[in-house]
Amino acid sequence: MIQSMTGYGTVSLQKDGATAAVELRTGNHRFLDLHIRLSREYGFLEAEISQIIRDALRRGRVDVTVTVQATIPPECLVNATTARSYVEAAAKLRSELHLEDGIDLKTLLTLPGVLQGQNVFAADQSSAGAELREMVLGGVRQAIDTVLQMRRLEGQALETEMRGYLRGIREKVAAVRAHMPAVLAEYRQRLEERLRYLLPQVAPDPQRLAQEVALLAEKSDISEEITRLESHLDQYGGVLDDGHEVGKKLDFLLQEMHREVNTILSKTGHLDVTRLGIAIKADIEKLREQVQNVE
Repeated sequence: MIQSMTGYGTVSLQKDGATAAVELRTGNHRFLDLHIRLSREYGFLEAEISQIIRDALRRGRVDVTVTVQATIPPECLVNATTARSYVEAAAKLRSELHLEDGIDLKTLLTLPGVLQGQNVFAADQSSAGAELREMVLGGVRQAIDTVLQMRRLEGQALETEMRGYLRGIREKVAAVRAHMPAVLAEYRQRLEERLRYLLPQVAPDPQRLAQEVALLAEKSDISEEITRLESHLDQYGGVLDDGHEVGKKLDFLLQEMHREVNTILSKTGHLDVTRLGIAIKADIEKLREQVQNVE
């Protein structure tokens, strides 16, 4: 079963006065493009969050936002050495520049390195920190499960629509193949009419006429292109049946189909074949739009 690259999942967990909210959005991208947003004091969790997501998702842009609110004793979060350095530096600057204002507590707590969470929440130093870590990572896993479910549902809809376009292309390709004898017959007729117009008093040589028709048949033969196009359609259906990380394979096959149709259109000027070729190209473009959202 194929999967879409579009998904959304959100989870909010609470335990012992702590709250962890995880929001996960996924969209189209050629590769896995991961962006994680969480506050500085919980940055030590980023590597584990990243690994969990990479184990579950292979392709697409992924935006993860983690918000944590925990009731932790303030003294456990403060790096007193760093805070003291800021205060001393501010005092020295105030003295040298003859400033009146000093640094207040609110400003001090927002400075980098003053509040630190990694030592508090490390599993080997704080049981409360270990529980918070497991809650955050569990929330990420639940959000991924929701995203995967959404991606599978949308993937089913995409697959149904793509198979419909495939059937339409097959019908048009069969119609092109059916027109192949008519292409040569029409060319022979046009050639005879042109000779009669240019040389009304001279009967065309049947042997020379047959040679010219045979020469055109060789130059404008599209049987190989049709056979390859049918083969690409069969491969496309097989890739859909496989359904595992198929986006890039499908995109490649559509490029090959597009090339074969262009060759068919360049080899023959038959009105019906041209009309069918343009219709096939339109269907291929619709498939390419959908494949951009397939993992």
